Amino acid sequence: MDYRTLLAAVLGAGLGAVLIAVPEAVVRAHTVGRVPGDRGGEYGSDDELDGRIRRLVQAVGAALILAGLYFGAVAAGVA
Repeated sequence: MDYRTLLAAVLGAGLGAVLIAVPEAVVRAHTVGRVPGDRGGEYGSDDELDGRIRRLVQAVGAALILAGLYFGAVAAGVA
């Protein structure tokens, strides 16, 4: 059994699950330190995450889970 392939499967599936479960946190961590385009709004208010971006992050998460399942099958010798 190749442990590197098994580790790739576990990490891919785990990262994919995080991307699907909390896409807002992933986008917020990615955009930390960037200046927002508009400075209007109330103090302490946050913009809502666009639905298209949320779906894109979740689609990438689903692709990572599928890749993790494939690597897991390869490591187990099924595929």
